[in-house]
Amino acid sequence: MLKSKSSQTKASKSQASRSRASKAKLNIRAAQAAISVLWTMTAFLTLLSSASAQADFTLQAAPFSPDAVAPGGTSSSNITIGTINGFSGTVALTCQVSSTQTTTSTPACAVSPTTVTPPAGATATVTTTGQTTTVGYTITITGTGPSTTHTTTPLSLTVLAVTPQFTITVQSPVVPNSVPAGSGAQGTIIINPINGYSSPTRQVGGKPISGITLSCGSITPLVTLPPICSFNPPSPSVNGTATTSTLTVNTFGPIITGAVVHPRHFYALWMPFPMLALLCLGAVAGGKRSTKAKAWGLLALFVMGGALLLMPGCGNTAVSTTTPNGVTPNNTYTLTVVGVDLDGVVSSNVTSTNSANPTVTLTVTSPTN
Repeated sequence: MLKSKSSQTKASKSQASRSRASKAKLNIRAAQAAISVLWTMTAFLTLLSSASAQADFTLQAAPFSPDAVAPGGTSSSNITIGTINGFSGTVALTCQVSSTQTTTSTPACAVSPTTVTPPAGATATVTTTGQTTTVGYTITITGTGPSTTHTTTPLSLTVLAVTPQFTITVQSPVVPNSVPAGSGAQGTIIINPINGYSSPTRQVGGKPISGITLSCGSITPLVTLPPICSFNPPSPSVNGTATTSTLTVNTFGPIITGAVVHPRHFYALWMPFPMLALLCLGAVAGGKRSTKAKAWGLLALFVMGGALLLMPGCGNTAVSTTTPNGVTPNNTYTLTVVGVDLDGVVSSNVTSTNSANPTVTLTVTSPTN
């Protein structure tokens, strides 16, 4: 009996032990399953979050060119929009102009196109007016996508105070471009106002005087008698719009003074007198020898007719020329055209590609007479 009870007790304890072990295994398996599910969800969320963060676009803008303009000028910047990890949405582009100072007629900025699908490019253009305050401005460009917004680094643009001025350009070169000494050629120039230039007016002797005095500021090569310039009108007025003037280039050469005739009438007038004498002799002898008289008369008429025909040939006609100042030497001349107004403002053609006033050329050859 005792052994039987002891065996039962041992069996009961063994079963309880197995039951606890089984429950422990089940708990471990449940914990492992929960950990596995949690890890999977975490990995999924991390992957989803990572994928969402990587799908984006980039926004870059080049400096504005030019970086300084006069009132009324424009400047532009090239914009580049790129993609990151397959971004496929659209991006809306805008730009804004600001200044740390109080301004009037603030420059306007516009982007074209306003909406793009990266990768793409666009252009931002800033436009000023004649009344725009001459200070520095800051421009920012913004791109807005489906879930993100990017803004460029602030870009600078300066509006400069400028002085109205004018330039001179050659509309047509002188024609002909090669002339004999003593001849001339003509061309056309244009006076171009910049920044609203108008030629000043002064009262001289109670009359208003205005305009830009034109001249050939330099002529090369240097010679004793170079070509000379004249303009028509010589002092054109400019009032905000381009004005033209005719340029004439003259040279020194022989001057025709006229045809000089040296008469020889006295040398030919003696010829009729002997013939008249022959006629008289023929008349005296006519009564006796009428046949001879007739012969003498015919001979006299013949000689007189010949004399009359020869008299024009006895004169001497010649063309007279003179060179009171000399002759412009043979060469190819370069003439620089300049202008100056009543305030002393001189024409200025200084640009990024040109640093001198306009020129015309003329080739001078030997005189024809």
